[in-house]
Amino acid sequence: MVTATIDRTETPIWLRVGEIVLAALIYFALARASLYFASLNASATPIWPPTGLAIALLLMRGNMLLPAIIAGAFAANYAVTPNIPTAAMIAVGNTLEAFVATLLVRRWAKGEHVFQSPIGVGKFAVIVTAAAAPISATIGVVALASTGHAAWSQFTPIWITWWLGNLAGAILTTPALVLWARTLRGEEPAPLAANALISFASALFIATVAFSPISPAPASVRSALAFLVIMPLLWSALRLGLRETATMALLISSFAVWGVIAGSSPFIQPTLNASLLMLVTFIVSATLPSLALAAERHQSQTLLDQTRHELVQAQKLEALGTLTSGVAHDFNNLLAAIGGGIRLLERQNEERVRTMEAVSQALERGSGLTRQLLAFARREPLKLERIDTTQALESAHGLIRSSIKDHIRFEMQITPGLWPVKADRNQLEVALLNLAVNARDAMPEGGDLLVQAENIVADDQEKCLAISVADTGEGMSQETLARAFEPFYSTKAAGHGTGLGLAQVYGFATQCGGKVSIDSALGRGTTVTITLPRA
Repeated sequence: MVTATIDRTETPIWLRVGEIVLAALIYFALARASLYFASLNASATPIWPPTGLAIALLLMRGNMLLPAIIAGAFAANYAVTPNIPTAAMIAVGNTLEAFVATLLVRRWAKGEHVFQSPIGVGKFAVIVTAAAAPISATIGVVALASTGHAAWSQFTPIWITWWLGNLAGAILTTPALVLWARTLRGEEPAPLAANALISFASALFIATVAFSPISPAPASVRSALAFLVIMPLLWSALRLGLRETATMALLISSFAVWGVIAGSSPFIQPTLNASLLMLVTFIVSATLPSLALAAERHQSQTLLDQTRHELVQAQKLEALGTLTSGVAHDFNNLLAAIGGGIRLLERQNEERVRTMEAVSQALERGSGLTRQLLAFARREPLKLERIDTTQALESAHGLIRSSIKDHIRFEMQITPGLWPVKADRNQLEVALLNLAVNARDAMPEGGDLLVQAENIVADDQEKCLAISVADTGEGMSQETLARAFEPFYSTKAAGHGTGLGLAQVYGFATQCGGKVSIDSALGRGTTVTITLPRA
């Protein structure tokens, strides 16, 4: 789906500076706590959740927070390695790691939606493992060795510790932070069900028994008990959701780290670094499959809900189409009788011609309404033909401009080289006009209207054209969004809309073999995207 984002108001500079300072402080505090676990080298720790924090910040808030990451990383590393070049190089590596991970996730794995499919979870793991974490580990160890804070002979073990710590930090921290941030923004289901709280309590009980120093279980059986933590993770993946699974993995790993530090964990090795490395490997191996399973369930449930909605929508349109077809047929017969009478009167009395012309205009409008009803009822098929999309959009530009008020800023962005589509050109213009009129009505005090068209490749590798109409209006509530395509459903006052506009757009897109989607929230405007297959 194409999302055209228009800023309603520019964020005040003091608010942006405050956000950067707060992010830097949080990063610094988390980094200092993580460096507490460093044993092989003061700057290399197998526990490094700041990587996950940095990636989540950039995914959710954008590159404006890059200064926060580099400042927090520099301060934290300078505190343990008081050498400006060393701390600066390490901070650059940490920042570059988060930037590269975010860039690849946005381009290759759907950005902040990366965790909503098993393929996305897999792509995120590959990006962090093979691209992001090696950058930070390589730059960091080179900085230590070249400035005398580490021996070159220790390059490999320090690099592995650094790499695995950043990898684990990203996999354990980023999903939980991103999913909870989306919850706070109202884009994910907010309430925690009672069974989720019970599952969290069960997971913490198992983690306490298996890992913590207050466990009543003998040390000889803890190695076996450690594998029981997989059960609540799988239960959460199958019965709860992505957010709950990511949160549970983070909670369990925190208890596991506590156990290693206290010397009561089944992962105890001769050194603290080796113990933490074994623990991190176990937690990551349990977390990734659980996240992938939760994402698979989420994707399947979303597809099922979408299929049910489309089925209900199709049934409603079919029933309404049958009714509309009957009304239009009878109305056509009445119009034909009226037209015949008018022609007879015109021949009998020339003085009534002026009156008859007015009646004839009304007749034409009635005939036009009948054609629209028949088209909506899908009894009159669309005239599908291969059309030049650029020309069609340029033709619609003037139509849209004349239909909106001067206090609305209108812009049309047409990507060069748009693919042609097979559609009814007139109905395409009518669909865009309907969307523009809806956007106009949603901005009574003025705003921005953006029509954008570009070539895309769908998830199934089908080449499509996406046309989005975005406004900065009032937006839709979740209740309105769920009923947006229902015929005759309208939030406008009586007499100010038929409620058929979006239903006609939906019918047009599906008849052309495409689809239509809406991205909206109260106070954030609305973006409607029509996706049509390439001709």
